[in-house]
Amino acid sequence: METKETKLSFVQFLGVLRWLIAYNVRLAPVAAILDFLSTIFLTLSPLVNAYIFARLLDRIIDIVATGADPKDIIPMLGILLAYNLLTSAVSHGNSYLSNIMNNVTWFKSPQVLYRHIHSLGIQTLENPEAVNKVQRSREVLGMLYGDFDRVTTFVARVITLIVTTVVVVKIMPIVAVVIFVSMIPGLASNRYYMRQSWKLYRDETERKRKAGTVFNSLIETSNLQEIVITSAYDYLNTIYSKFADRYSKADLAIMRGWRLFGFLFGSITVTASIFGYFTILKNLFKGLISVGDVTFQMRSLDIFVSNLGMVAGTYVSLYERCMRIKEVKEVFDMKPVVSDGDVILEVSEQAPVIALKKVSFKYPSSDRHVINGLDLEIKPGERIAIVGENGAGKTTLVKLLSRFYKVNKGGIYLDGKNINDVKIDSWYKNLGVLFQDYNTYSSLTLKENIWLGNSQTELDETKMELAANKANVNSFLSGYKKGYEQVLSEKFKGGTRPSTGQWQKIAIARFFYRNSPVVIFDEPTASIDAVSEAEIFGQIYEFFKNKTVIIISHRFSTVRNADKIYVLDEGKIAESGNHEELMKLKGKYHKAFTIQAEGYK
Repeated sequence: METKETKLSFVQFLGVLRWLIAYNVRLAPVAAILDFLSTIFLTLSPLVNAYIFARLLDRIIDIVATGADPKDIIPMLGILLAYNLLTSAVSHGNSYLSNIMNNVTWFKSPQVLYRHIHSLGIQTLENPEAVNKVQRSREVLGMLYGDFDRVTTFVARVITLIVTTVVVVKIMPIVAVVIFVSMIPGLASNRYYMRQSWKLYRDETERKRKAGTVFNSLIETSNLQEIVITSAYDYLNTIYSKFADRYSKADLAIMRGWRLFGFLFGSITVTASIFGYFTILKNLFKGLISVGDVTFQMRSLDIFVSNLGMVAGTYVSLYERCMRIKEVKEVFDMKPVVSDGDVILEVSEQAPVIALKKVSFKYPSSDRHVINGLDLEIKPGERIAIVGENGAGKTTLVKLLSRFYKVNKGGIYLDGKNINDVKIDSWYKNLGVLFQDYNTYSSLTLKENIWLGNSQTELDETKMELAANKANVNSFLSGYKKGYEQVLSEKFKGGTRPSTGQWQKIAIARFFYRNSPVVIFDEPTASIDAVSEAEIFGQIYEFFKNKTVIIISHRFSTVRNADKIYVLDEGKIAESGNHEELMKLKGKYHKAFTIQAEGYK
């Protein structure tokens, strides 16, 4: 349960506001500044309009009383018309600026966040606390313009409040003091309940993510078949409903207290306002002020009370929002756990020598070493296979070679350069990895799915079709009405959903298209039938001839043709050699191969 940081100091509050303003200005500098200025103008407008109208009313009464020429009223009417036209123009302009800012923050903010997340690396983002912060940031991100608008409105209301305070204090200082004092307990109450609301939101993030995952499984069409057959709907729905009911009850309990105290403290302010009207009318009856002054002073009192309440309310609202925005800021302030190097690894046809020397590694949340003192050297153009039981460290080794994590001890070297010193993008240009949990880009076409293997260069249709053929995509391509232009999801018009085996072939085609000097296949054919598997592995060895091929697999039929096979056990190399050599050893490899071979008989 997360309970930390339910308070925000005033200095932190100002710091978050400064970051919020700077963030919006960076996204759309001209629109943000004009939006800020126009909001101030519009917030002051009712007060200015009230003053002009008061002078107009006095002029009308004077003309009626003295019998002056009615045309004398025209200049004042002209001023009122001009000001209202200006206000209307600024109002429409402000609305358009709001549309611009909304569009910019709605569409650009996710791009800014995803770019930053991409730069943080896998190790940073697999930390549960970081995941929760990113989750909360995603929920807040689209509303950052609304928060910026709150800030501009807050500043404008403070300016208006200062002006109206001067007017009200001059006329009725005691009323002004009573109204000010009556706001203090309301402000304290608002801050208290706002903190309670934020604490609830923060403490429930983990459970909310879990409930959200359950909800997504209930609406995702790919999950429905099993849910329907196993009658799992009621159980999953109960999990989601229990969370929703508990969260709603806790939230509504906070809201009830908040609104009750808001009414009680607001009643004092309303009573003081009515007393203020009485004071203004008393001055009129004494002949101390004109009728125009009455309208201006009453309007000033209304604006004073309204803005005082709004300034207090907006401050509390901004305080609550800043507790949430603070986490967005913290996400953007995050630094990669694995920092980038500055040594450039050139891209060439020949892969680098990959050497692992006394490598040990354990995941940040674990005390157990998954890799333990591992020594391994992979020569350029060598075809190796790594086998072992589940939990032996095979996939972890792939993550270390991909530099998603830093090793705890020892080092990984590329042509003698420590992988931590190498600029990561230059290593990735030499590397292609097909993970066991490969990506499926269902909203894209078949062509795009393959092209993503090397989308930083212009699409080469010939290479793309060759990659598809090598991965045996042609075995089902004829079933696609639009061929390579087929969208790979039935959720889109004219789209179709590939089978799991077809998706895996498409993923393999993507890495044929990438055609990098070093290729790693982590269980590449787990969802493919044995015949297709044999064909694809034949193509892999042929296609990546003279390139370094690393295959992680539990199917021994896929690894027997490797130049060298390494048996991983408890994070160490237990056995190594080619298929024949390992069979003669009659060790772990021989035992596992024999058991698996028996299963195929």
